[in-house]
Amino acid sequence: MTSRAITRGIAVGAATAFAAGALTLFGTGVAGAATGTTTWADYYTTFTRTVSNSTPDAGDIITMTTKFQRTNGTEEYLYNIKDRHDSCLAYVPGSAKMNDVSVIPQVVDDGSVPGRDALVSIDFGPNEWVVKNQPAFNPVFSVSYKVGADCVRGRVLVTGMDYNGSLGFGGYYTQGPGITVGYLNNEGPGGIGTGSLGSLFGS
Repeated sequence: MTSRAITRGIAVGAATAFAAGALTLFGTGVAGAATGTTTWADYYTTFTRTVSNSTPDAGDIITMTTKFQRTNGTEEYLYNIKDRHDSCLAYVPGSAKMNDVSVIPQVVDDGSVPGRDALVSIDFGPNEWVVKNQPAFNPVFSVSYKVGADCVRGRVLVTGMDYNGSLGFGGYYTQGPGITVGYLNNEGPGGIGTGSLGSLFGS
């Protein structure tokens, strides 16, 4: 294979984004699960990130997936993926998977240390996962989180990802999809909830 290494965009403006799903700011009661999806392209790679519930309540388990697709004939091997999230979301042990096959994270950081982001990082062997312009070679990384009681209510929590591959690095730290944690029945705007969004940049 002959390919040219490239440096991908590291800002939202470097990619074309499409966001779908509810990011509802609701005041009382319990809302049903609403998936949220964001799709963007960078060079000839298309990324689709989906959260199973974009309007969860504290205590809910949500799953974030990232799908990789190529749109030209050049294949790409994945070396590392970092899923970035708000520090009030706690990684569910054993939930990290590639194509529904369990993988072991090299790093699980809860973001509690100043200057460090909350993330789950997975490393792969050099020829372990390949992305091609074929449906059978569109790998999907998934990871689940438990929504903490300290998540800020009624505010969009930012998620994102970055990765290294044989075609270069791609940083999409705030690409989404966003997550909005609902108020409890005895809460409202200005009520409890002290979660931290985290820097979402760096490590």
